[in-house]
Amino acid sequence: MERTIWQRLPVREVPPQERRKDFREVNLGYTPEEAILEASRCIFCRRPFCVEACPFHQDVPGYLERIKAGDFVGAMKVILRDNPLPAVCGRVCPHPCEDVCPRAKKGDPIAIAWLKRAASDYAPDVQFPEPAPNTGFRVAIVGAGPAGLTAAWQLRLMGHSVTVYDAMDQPGGMLYFGIPIFRLPREATWADLERLNALGIEWQLGMKLGEHITLEELQQQYDAVLLAIGALKPRWMKIPGEDLDGVWHVLDFVREVNLGNAPDLKGKKVAVIGGGFSAIDAVRMAIRLGAEAFILYRRDRAQMPAAQEEVKHAEEEGVTIHFLVNPTKFIGENGKLVAIEVQRQQLGEPDESGRPRPVPIPGSEFIMEADVVIEAISQEVDLTKLPEPIKGKRVIAVDAENLQTPIPGVFAAGDAITGPLDVPNAIASGRKAAQAINAWLMERKKVAA
Repeated sequence: MERTIWQRLPVREVPPQERRKDFREVNLGYTPEEAILEASRCIFCRRPFCVEACPFHQDVPGYLERIKAGDFVGAMKVILRDNPLPAVCGRVCPHPCEDVCPRAKKGDPIAIAWLKRAASDYAPDVQFPEPAPNTGFRVAIVGAGPAGLTAAWQLRLMGHSVTVYDAMDQPGGMLYFGIPIFRLPREATWADLERLNALGIEWQLGMKLGEHITLEELQQQYDAVLLAIGALKPRWMKIPGEDLDGVWHVLDFVREVNLGNAPDLKGKKVAVIGGGFSAIDAVRMAIRLGAEAFILYRRDRAQMPAAQEEVKHAEEEGVTIHFLVNPTKFIGENGKLVAIEVQRQQLGEPDESGRPRPVPIPGSEFIMEADVVIEAISQEVDLTKLPEPIKGKRVIAVDAENLQTPIPGVFAAGDAITGPLDVPNAIASGRKAAQAINAWLMERKKVAA
């Protein structure tokens, strides 16, 4: 049957039986001709719901129109007006824009994210405009993840000097060590980082806040400080047996694999607990390391936070997902994990997330063998090295309007103020913080004059 305007042009992928053996990128993207065909499906709505749905309001029609005309350079110029990370977003954005696309009423939404990737693939050399003349103000940004990088981009374009501090020896934050390279290859991250680097951003890497430098020292050296430290503190289930050898948190597991320190999982039974993106990432990594990997999730498929495309990829690669089950304890022998006690669940009334709450079924416990378990239930902000005035409830306390903390001149953005969200929300938060910092600095300049 011929493809109609209601059907999305499929993206080429490495076959499951091949890709489960290595870490090469799964999705191969569109050819230029395919991208032009897919962009041609857009009806360019008078009211662009896609723009409204995007957390930072990317001009989607603007770049789709140019791709439709075969102008990938023009498309990239449009994208870079709103978004400093097109190669990244073209691969890992959860694309809420596609959820509201009118094409989805009768068929498939436009492949907006894959078209962004196409622009970055076929016009990689497009750069940002030159920054405005130097203002004389210096801004320190703590955290080189998407929120911090976005703020650095905006502030440099405004003419401020920007120094980015990060605890890791590579910029990128979770983009670099928290997402598998089969979803976000290093080359894509580097492409976006090199474009940012060309703006003249200064990097201070391997510098951890509270150990190598303090907030007070940054305040003394810079005119403003932005805390974009992410949510990198593991949150544990707090059940018996978490101290056993073989129990990991997903943050540690994914980071170690990405940094080349993968554990030996060949032939081992690996259980991943959770249903979000990080759980799917971890279980697919375990498969590639030779494990017999499966997921334990306390709700059903419809409630999984991970994108269904990623869930589908995992199942194609041999992952089994056990729904409506939740671990109650980890069982060990001689200090090593050997099994998990699991309890069946049923769905009850909605909880604070709006999803049905999982309710344990008494007497339904059973045992599952496991050599390794990876907890991927959540993470939180590490507030331990921060002064008391800016410590909120699990996040950094800020004014919702300008993202300034109770300490004048100290701002915060990204997961540090919201808890774990996604890349587009981090970009939106970084942009808002940069605009607020710029307004604050300009007000100081006016007062000084």
